[in-house]
Amino acid sequence: MKRAAELMPLSREHHEALVLARRACEPERADPAALREQVLRRWSEHFEPHFAAEEQVLLAALAAAGAGTEASAALRDHQQLRALVQGLRDGEPGCLPAWGDAMRAHVQWEERHLFPLAERLLDLPVIASGLQATGH
Repeated sequence: MKRAAELMPLSREHHEALVLARRACEPERADPAALREQVLRRWSEHFEPHFAAEEQVLLAALAAAGAGTEASAALRDHQQLRALVQGLRDGEPGCLPAWGDAMRAHVQWEERHLFPLAERLLDLPVIASGLQATGH
């Protein structure tokens, strides 16, 4: 699917999330402890900053443009993923595949629904500028 250039940095970051989510859904195919550590490391380095940028810029703009329901749904997904990461930190083994399932569903929803909505409703150069200010 063609994506507006202004949203491409976020969209490209989704690729790593999908790869890691797929691996998390099949922990028996890898060392679960190493995979857990990789998810936690990439969460801190990559995914949490990605979520923060989306929340500060994209979701705030969508809510202001009248798409509060969709912005709230994305925020709920982010909160669910944060809770699953906390479960991983706490050593709960079932959180790894649950995180993988939730991350895959979230990324697919953003790519198929939220980003096309943003492309229709928002001033994308303003969004891109805001994302760059957050480091994205």
